[in-house]
Amino acid sequence: MIKWKVYLVLTCITQLALAGFNDYGVGARPLGFGGAFVALADDGNAASYNAAGLGFIEKSQFSVTRMQRFRGLVDHNQVSAVVPAGSLGTIGTSIGILGEKGGIYKERLMTVSYSKSVFQRFALGSNLRSFTTDFDRDHESIQENPYFQERQSVSAFSMDIGVMAKPITGLSIGLSIENLLPVDIAISSAQQDIVPRNLRIGFGYKLDGITSLIQQEALRGLLASGQGQVELAFRNGNSHLRIGAEIWASESVALRAGYGLKSGVNSVTTMALGTSVKFAMVRLDYVFQILSSDMKNNAVQLYSLNLIF
Repeated sequence: MIKWKVYLVLTCITQLALAGFNDYGVGARPLGFGGAFVALADDGNAASYNAAGLGFIEKSQFSVTRMQRFRGLVDHNQVSAVVPAGSLGTIGTSIGILGEKGGIYKERLMTVSYSKSVFQRFALGSNLRSFTTDFDRDHESIQENPYFQERQSVSAFSMDIGVMAKPITGLSIGLSIENLLPVDIAISSAQQDIVPRNLRIGFGYKLDGITSLIQQEALRGLLASGQGQVELAFRNGNSHLRIGAEIWASESVALRAGYGLKSGVNSVTTMALGTSVKFAMVRLDYVFQILSSDMKNNAVQLYSLNLIF
């Protein structure tokens, strides 16, 4: 049993070392939409999907997300904040840490964001990102592996740009380019580990625009609080289709469902069910994800705490 756990840890470390900063997504609410958030990006997680969304945020927000991946072998946590500064625009910052439970490997992603809206219909935004990978040089498995002899830590910088438009009431359009300058975070100079460029484009629509077509009063009231999102993304030769919807069943409780399909070398299907509970300035988000691929099935639960000031 111990040998099996050691094997899993070492396998996980090897995969992480050669494929850092994968696009897992962050935030229980965005992932409840299936990850389709580029045209919405309206809470503390906005900069992780489209920095331009910060330009439409009117209140300061603070968000904490807790995740576990690879069947609990890896923790992935993020803290973020958004602060509107009136006519000067909106600033944001976040730090995300992904690490193997034994502390052998860590990824740190630090982001500083800025966005400004124009005429309340259009916004531009950008992120400056710092990527750091760090391996525990004192751990026996690192000391004995020749891959790590040259160095055990590396850092690099890149940036994102994003735009968001709201041409008519209820409709939003978002576009973002992440890692505009692809960076190499390989530990060994003999290999490359490029964090690839990620292009997202999406459309969102608030369902209250179609409530006049619904005759049933109860259904009409429910749809009035709802919205749908569709997103296409392209990263490292793979394409992603993401679809999600959200409905507030009351002023305090929201329900979400999302679907994602990754096409490429390894196809992956993602299904998600999420909810939120809001009271006063606090919103608690939860999502349950099922990821099905050619090689594995995996379930992931995510929790987020959001404070809105």
